[in-house]
Amino acid sequence: MILRISEAVRLVALAILFGGSAAITFAAITLVRAAESHGVPVREAAQANAPVFIAYSKVALVASVILVMTEITNFSMHHKSGSKQLVRYGISFLCFLCTAIFSLVITPSMENLLPSIKTDEAAHAQFQRLHEQSRIVFGGTILFALVGLVYPASAKQAKSAE
Repeated sequence: MILRISEAVRLVALAILFGGSAAITFAAITLVRAAESHGVPVREAAQANAPVFIAYSKVALVASVILVMTEITNFSMHHKSGSKQLVRYGISFLCFLCTAIFSLVITPSMENLLPSIKTDEAAHAQFQRLHEQSRIVFGGTILFALVGLVYPASAKQAKSAE
């Protein structure tokens, strides 16, 4: 029973990390492009969108911690772990790691720069560097969450085909 609940919670956490992250990225890109088409400088559009990413980073961090907790529960209840199970744990850990870097390292730095990116060129340049880093790291969150959703089903399918 505990394993079933843990697995359901794991899937919800991965769904938030994949679906929520992909949706917020899509929305931000759409909003920046729409703002640009109306003559709003990218700098201002980014400043307007950043609080949404900063707030979401906290949600994503909680989901990634829950993901790791469910994997620890799974590991502690399965006293033997095959290579497929270890791959699953590794995928979840990489998803957590990307999310933690995004939420605990990148977004706080971006948040500190927000008040001055319109007026301070150095702050804007640093914000842009962080933004580029966040795209890679946040992309990792999305990728590993998707793989985390798909891998267990494909591993079971491969096992049943044997």
